[in-house]
Order: sequence, then C-alpha cells, then structure tokens
Amino acid sequence: MRIAVIGAGAMGRWAVKELAISPEVDEVVLGDYDEKRARGVAAAQGDGKAKVVFVDARDAESVKKAIAGCDAMVNATQHFWNINVMHAAAAARVHYTDMGGLFHVTKQQVELAGEFERAGVTAVIAMGGAPGVTNILAKYGAEQLDVVEEAHARCGNVDHTSWNGYDGWVAPYSLETLCDEFSVTAPEFIDGHWNMDITGGEGREDLDFGEPAGILEAHFTIHSEPFTFWHTWKDQGLRSATFKLSLPAEFTDQMRFLNTIGMTRTDEVEVKGGHVRPRDVLLKVVSDIPKPTDVVFDDVDYLLGVVRGLKDRRRVEWRVRATVPAHKEFGAGGGDVDTGIPPAIVAKMMAKGEISGPGVFVPEQIVPCGRFFSELARWGVTVDAQMREILAAPESLAWRAPAS
Repeated sequence: MRIAVIGAGAMGRWAVKELAISPEVDEVVLGDYDEKRARGVAAAQGDGKAKVVFVDARDAESVKKAIAGCDAMVNATQHFWNINVMHAAAAARVHYTDMGGLFHVTKQQVELAGEFERAGVTAVIAMGGAPGVTNILAKYGAEQLDVVEEAHARCGNVDHTSWNGYDGWVAPYSLETLCDEFSVTAPEFIDGHWNMDITGGEGREDLDFGEPAGILEAHFTIHSEPFTFWHTWKDQGLRSATFKLSLPAEFTDQMRFLNTIGMTRTDEVEVKGGHVRPRDVLLKVVSDIPKPTDVVFDDVDYLLGVVRGLKDRRRVEWRVRATVPAHKEFGAGGGDVDTGIPPAIVAKMMAKGEISGPGVFVPEQIVPCGRFFSELARWGVTVDAQMREILAAPESLAWRAPAS
C-alpha cells in the first residue's frame, strides 16, 4: 500500500507517523513546498518508509505528479488549498481525505462529487479531530434514532503541560485557523434557519464535558460541523446544528486580546509608507519564536457529539464522547492525536476498500463507527456514550418532550 501525505506541517507529521507504523503501508510519499522541513519529518516520523517529493499545493499539476500511483492521500495543507488538491486527486484517480475546510471551503468541496464519481474514487472531507472525530461521534448517536432533530459538536481541551523553562508561545494548532475562529462569522443552524450574525468567540456557555474535565466555558466559532450535519440530516427533520469550542482559559484570553487589537485582521494597513496585513505580521513573528525542545505534552482533548431526536416516539439524547490524551511515547499532544491520526486511518480504510464511494462524502455519511473507533483506540483514545430520555420539558424550549 502506497499513501501520500501532502503537507509536512504540525498535523501532517502525525499522519506520516500513523502510516509509518502501520504494517500494511509499504511507502509514504511526503510532499511539501519546503523540502528541508519534509526531510526532517520523514527522518523523525517515517520509520524508513517516507519518500520526500516537492509539491506546490497552489499547482494542481504539481500535486497530481506527486501522488500518481498512490492508493490514497491525506491533504494536510491549510484549508484554502483543499479545492486545488482535490482536483489533483480526482485527476490522478487517488482516494482523498483532509482535515477540514472551515465551513465555507467544505461547502465548495461537496460540490465536487460529480468529479470524483467520474474518476471512480472517493473523497472523505473534514476528517480531522473537529471536524472529523466529532462527526463520527454524532453519527453513532444518530444511528440510534428514527428522527434526527439536533446535532451538536463540542471540543474542549484541558492542558496540564509544564512549560517551565520555556519563554515562547505555542498555539495548539494552526494559528491561521485560530485567527479565523476568533474573528469571523460563525454560521450556525438554529431552529431551522442559518444564523449568520454570530462572530467567533461569542455565545459563551458553561458546558459539561464529563468527568474528569467537568464544566468548561465554550463559545461559538466557525467550523464545518454545522454544515456537514445539515448536509447529512437535513431531510431527517434536523432543526439545529452547532459547534462550540473550549480552549484553555489563558490561551482563549490571549486570542481575544490579539483579535481586539486587530492582529487577526486580513485587510492591509499602511505602515511607514508600506502596506501589510496585520495577520501576516502575527504569523511571521510567531513562526520566528523558537519551538520548545524538551516539553512533554500533557493535555487531553474532549470531543463530543450530542444528538437529539426521536426513537420509537420517545424523545432521547445521545452524548458520545472521545477522550484523547497526549501520546507521550511519541511526543504528540492530544490535539495532534485527534487531528493528525484520523485522516491517516481513513486513507488506509479507503485504500483497503473498507470505505468506498465513489464521490465526495462527509465523515458521518460513510465512515463506519466501530472500525474507526477501534483504530483510534490504538492511540489511547477512549470513546463512551450515554443516552437519556426526555419525559417532559417546558413548551418554551426549542427541544421538548413529544406530545402523548
């Protein structure tokens, strides 16, 4: 089995690791614009299986050439290159998966279904942690229902990592993505309508992520799950689909501060006769901060899929949770595990024919829950589920008990 990973960044490296330690994978093709970085990832994570090639994700022909002959591929580039890379995968007739399109790109990606059907290959998009794992958690709950009325994704992180001796600053995942999550409109499907008036960071709410996480403050942010849930269950009575995020409080305050002073802006400002985008300045100065070399990550991600609806005329709620600890043996944080590993698992499943299309699918449409959960458990991930029945609720609530 030969699988490509395009993008040797923070999450691409963990996709490479998952593929490299899988006995059924013979070769990992690692493509990146920065060949030096790719060679470093190949040496550290490739277990002798990784072959480095130059790739420019802006050029579909460059991607097509790199992935030619592969059984499947993982797109680990920034989400705004997803469409380009998908065109290349379809042209090369290679099964495709990625880590998400941050709502708007995801909407465009599902429109490429005909292209993949004609090519006879499968694309599973939005297959990271959130989106990705959250979608499959929600799918498990939805499979227990006759009617799906609500589907909600929740992502929380609790970090006990000791940063003693390190004076830098580390973002838990792509700072570009985080800037969007704290600054742009966060579309949410609420009570049968798309609400486009919510900005990332709003809607603060104390949510129960279960023990040992407990109650964490979360907020709305732009994410793909509201769209993918709507895309999957809109014809099954879906009335609401939302996403909320909870990061460590100190980091959340820092991102809110950066947004307040305008450092997440993408418009140009004039500085001493020149023009720069504040966000570009932020990304550059943060990239120049030395990375920690001896920090042992000790964080846990808590991913939730909360699905409500009817089963045998009873109104019930399923809460399905993945608890994702840091993988200390490999030096991966919880967010590394649940974002970088899932697309590699799905790429292998497509290559083996365990997931087949053809076409473009979101995870909750096509990824088998049990098989996926068992693969994720190899990385120390626990998945649990709880069901509760609502017997009565005030009529003023959007979600209430059915009439007798």
